[in-house]
Amino acid sequence: MPGQVQTLTSASGLLSLLDEEERELQYYGLTQLEAVADVFWTEISDSITKIEVLYEDESFEHRKLAGLVASKIYFHLGEFDDALNFALGAGDLFRLEDTSAYVQTVVNHAIDKYIELRSDEAEVDGRLETVVERMVERCFEAKDYAQVVGLSIEARRLDILERALASGDTKSLLAYVQRDCIDLIGSVKVQRQVQELVVKVLMQLEEPDYEAICAGLSKLSSAETTAGILRHLAEGDEAKVLSAYQIAFDLNASASQEFTKAVAAALEPREDGMAEGGGAALGRIGAILGGGETLRLHLEFLF
Repeated sequence: MPGQVQTLTSASGLLSLLDEEERELQYYGLTQLEAVADVFWTEISDSITKIEVLYEDESFEHRKLAGLVASKIYFHLGEFDDALNFALGAGDLFRLEDTSAYVQTVVNHAIDKYIELRSDEAEVDGRLETVVERMVERCFEAKDYAQVVGLSIEARRLDILERALASGDTKSLLAYVQRDCIDLIGSVKVQRQVQELVVKVLMQLEEPDYEAICAGLSKLSSAETTAGILRHLAEGDEAKVLSAYQIAFDLNASASQEFTKAVAAALEPREDGMAEGGGAALGRIGAILGGGETLRLHLEFLF
């Protein structure tokens, strides 16, 4: 109540209402304290115990409001863990759409805490998960998919990551993940899981980006799958054959020698003697992967 904030010189009268036996008076006192918390937080903090008692009283109908008031006071005191804990207790009274410094600070602290717990594979308070998921939904509504991607990777929520990749500009988001995110993931296990998801989504595209797919497969050491893609391209039209050559050159330049040898071996003629399509192209792809074709082209350029 803006008018009351201007006329009040102390919150002592409102705090005294918390000592009343009538629940309605206690409720009224809390509503007014919530409205003036940003102004009189220093004075209110001296009586924070009264507010906490009401919050912990499960028979008190408005204990969520007590949690919200306590959260705001602890925010002003710089006690962000306590501010978050009481905000979680406030439930839907803690409004994410509020752009105040209080809400933004507590939400950021909630996200940091959530990421920390998920990274440590520790148990997560269901109320904390609810707040984070509410925040994620707001990002989806705002089409802020890049932020969702970053949060989902840090929090190891591959289900949210997959949804974000499918909701936005999939190709650009995939490129963002491959270019700016994967290499920064500290856990090898999570890095692999994200890479596997990226390859999965890439392969589901109406027009698969085989170069990006094979780059991802090389990081997963999936030689057989890579060979299968190169064989598929080698059996296609001229454009697909040229794409296979380019992928082979890229792998020769960026992948490990062990991986390129494994791919080349998987492309060798079948032992049962059955004919395979793309024979000439496959032979050249094998030569590129082995480095011979690259060396030949370098020599031609030099001499």
